[in-house]
Amino acid sequence: MIRDGNNLTVLPGNSPGSHGGDGIVRLNASQIKILQPGAHADGGGLYVIVRDNGARFWAFRFMGKDGKRALMEFAAVGDKEGQLSLSEARDQARAYRLALKKDGIDPRHKKRIDDTTGTTFADYWNSKYKAWCAGKHPDEEKAWQRSLRDVPNLHKLTLHEIDTPHIIEALKKIWHEKPITANRTRGRIERLLDAAKVERLRSGDNPAAWRGNLKFMFPPARKLNKKRGHASVPYAKAPSLMAALYDDPGRVARCVEVGILTVTRSQEIRLMEWTEINFKKQTWLIPGEKMKIKEDGEQKPRDHLVPLTDQAIAIIQSMPRLGRYVFPSDHTVEHQPFFPNALTNCIKRAGFAATMHGMRTSFRNWGADDSEHNFRREVLEFCLAHRVGDEAERSYWTSDMINRRRVVMEAWTNFVKPQKRSHR
Repeated sequence: MIRDGNNLTVLPGNSPGSHGGDGIVRLNASQIKILQPGAHADGGGLYVIVRDNGARFWAFRFMGKDGKRALMEFAAVGDKEGQLSLSEARDQARAYRLALKKDGIDPRHKKRIDDTTGTTFADYWNSKYKAWCAGKHPDEEKAWQRSLRDVPNLHKLTLHEIDTPHIIEALKKIWHEKPITANRTRGRIERLLDAAKVERLRSGDNPAAWRGNLKFMFPPARKLNKKRGHASVPYAKAPSLMAALYDDPGRVARCVEVGILTVTRSQEIRLMEWTEINFKKQTWLIPGEKMKIKEDGEQKPRDHLVPLTDQAIAIIQSMPRLGRYVFPSDHTVEHQPFFPNALTNCIKRAGFAATMHGMRTSFRNWGADDSEHNFRREVLEFCLAHRVGDEAERSYWTSDMINRRRVVMEAWTNFVKPQKRSHR
């Protein structure tokens, strides 16, 4: 006799019956009813646990990953609902053995998954996302709700049965139609299934993961979005847009103004921090991690130094210092930057159908058409933080052209804000 982790006496082969291949005498249904208190082996790790009060339970004995033996009860003995017969218990024990041998899944983990088979994807989603959105912009909850509506084929699936083909089927309907939104939905699904794994509601790899998984099934969302282009306004209308923004008292309008004056990307201007500004030199140093990230991940973005005009400095200095960000959202409890859509919506409220990235297009067209200054192409491209030339040319080109870019930025500022005026 030996003792297991639950202090139960294990009595292998203590009853008469048929012999199994492992040398342990198999139990039969009649014998189970008259077994005495203790743990009685049936072979293959399956045991019948008999309590002093006569209650009988099925248990599975196994060696855990930590090298320690464990005995896990998993069902009551019997033929009623919620109980398992001898043959059913043997099938369950076989499933535990296979999961442990093939996939390394701890039977206790598998039992928890089996016990929660009623938890559907939609139920788990609705139980989680509100807590994750707490303290964020109100639109964040709406975005999670829209993402759930975008994947109706996942709603009734239980957490443990969702696999990569299910995710592919859900995303392929929206990936080409709205790639950026679809990728955000994919990210939310990935986060949800990661949480389910932490809570031991599912096991295995995450079927919504991008690297090594969906990356081979879908084209990068950003490249698809680039092919569709970004809505822009003719550069001749840029001064009218800036005038409309001037009349908007919101912080987001100030953020858009400076974004246009510096021709930076939405992410870069939204995440501008006070510590990145050098007011004496009138420059803004954007850290590499905030710059555009290559889809293939082959090139690490570098820091980007942006010259700031007097008008841009005046707008920045008009902002109250409420925390790390120069342009914090006024719709969140915590100190956080604006969401990308906030900047586009601000431009729409001003009466123009354009995005922040589209305003970079307006600038580039203006620079190409401007005959007064005759700007060099590479200077305009440096203003947009674009790579210029081939690898050999870039290896010799170490200048950031800050002085020449400052001339371009001042000319652009004078074009879109022709009349110098103090900002309200």
